[in-house]
Amino acid sequence: MNKLILAFSLLAQPLAAAVGEPALELKGYVSAWTQDCSGASCQLPKPGERNRPVTLRLALPASPGEAAAAHAAEKLAVPGAGELPVDINFYAVCPYGGKENCAGRYFQAQVSLSGPAGAFCAAALNTADFAPFPVLMCAGSSSDGRRLGVTLHRLPL
Repeated sequence: MNKLILAFSLLAQPLAAAVGEPALELKGYVSAWTQDCSGASCQLPKPGERNRPVTLRLALPASPGEAAAAHAAEKLAVPGAGELPVDINFYAVCPYGGKENCAGRYFQAQVSLSGPAGAFCAAALNTADFAPFPVLMCAGSSSDGRRLGVTLHRLPL
């Protein structure tokens, strides 16, 4: 649902960088993991590739109806499953009902997984939860009963 709302708001206005506002630098990590759920209950997750650094600059929209986007694409090693393609999209949105200087600005973090497990996960966040890097987990199921997932995190694991 959030994806549809964001898509409609982005179609209504072109993505625009704010004039005179600094970009938000987002620095964190993405790590892969697997979880065996083939039995009666799921086992504890097992780590795959850990602590892949991600740094993005996200422009900050300043006027109602504006939005900005930043994107990263990674392929993380997952034991027994090869590579897990990960697309990360971050958005800064100034809603149409926002006040002057975009006081209602919010952020969205989206993660898409493809390859051995497909998934889409998203969260709408305020500034404190989004910066310096959002924390989010995303996982999809593989054909063999395992979950393959990633975690966005702020500190190395």
